[in-house]
Amino acid sequence: MKQRLLVCCLNVQEARRPEVVSKIVSACSGHLVKSFIDPVFNRSNFTICGEQQELVRTVDTISDIALSDIDINSPERLADTTMHHHIGVLDNIPIHPLYNTSIMDAGATAIDIAKCLNSKDIPTLLYGTADTEHGRSLVEVRKSTSFFQQGQIESRKIHSGHPSLGTSVIGAVPYVLSFNVAIDTTDIGKVLPLLPLVRNKKYGVQAMAYHNSNNGRDVVEIACNLNQPSVHEGSSSFILEAVEKLCNEIGLCCIDSYSTNPPFDDILRKYLDP
Repeated sequence: MKQRLLVCCLNVQEARRPEVVSKIVSACSGHLVKSFIDPVFNRSNFTICGEQQELVRTVDTISDIALSDIDINSPERLADTTMHHHIGVLDNIPIHPLYNTSIMDAGATAIDIAKCLNSKDIPTLLYGTADTEHGRSLVEVRKSTSFFQQGQIESRKIHSGHPSLGTSVIGAVPYVLSFNVAIDTTDIGKVLPLLPLVRNKKYGVQAMAYHNSNNGRDVVEIACNLNQPSVHEGSSSFILEAVEKLCNEIGLCCIDSYSTNPPFDDILRKYLDP
């Protein structure tokens, strides 16, 4: 029987404690395609691939590790102004069809994962085809929460959801490539006017800017979600070229670019090539 493969790009709010990250990597077992560990924002992304129940079991095991080792409302986390915006430890769990599967299969898998987390008193919000009632997007779901409102310690505290893990957002959408470009400036005001020129609704390019550290250097990064990365105008190479040109026009310089998850075709080759 041919494999029916799905991909999950699991976002976890933990990157500074190697012993916890190591447990999560071990839990992914042979399903891990790539891990992206970001100590600056204390977040990690684990790209895992497998059949439906394999992904459900893997996320289930990782949620147990999170329950044991991570507290979203600990004093240390609440006092940390560098934490990336989030409403839960398992903040975003997107499921994507990969091979011999459909977007509806991804939705069913996302719902199974939500049921698993709900059984542990971890609330979930669904988006994409997993949101069978409204079909909301990730942005629409996040706008209904405190995700975009975090700033002072009190507003960073997660008041709803599980007391130590908060709320998880789970969805089913076509594969999205997360692509970042680091710009050699600390003045985000110079970068913000570039965003409308980088975004492209036709080719599914979404972009935002934020302060970051790149190899110990303070920078501003343009973070893009590429919803059609296989189309030239929506690809990482096209976006990088466009950002470099825009930066050159205003005297700025791009010093790095990277993806937090692997290109779709790389995952296919890994699992399907003999």
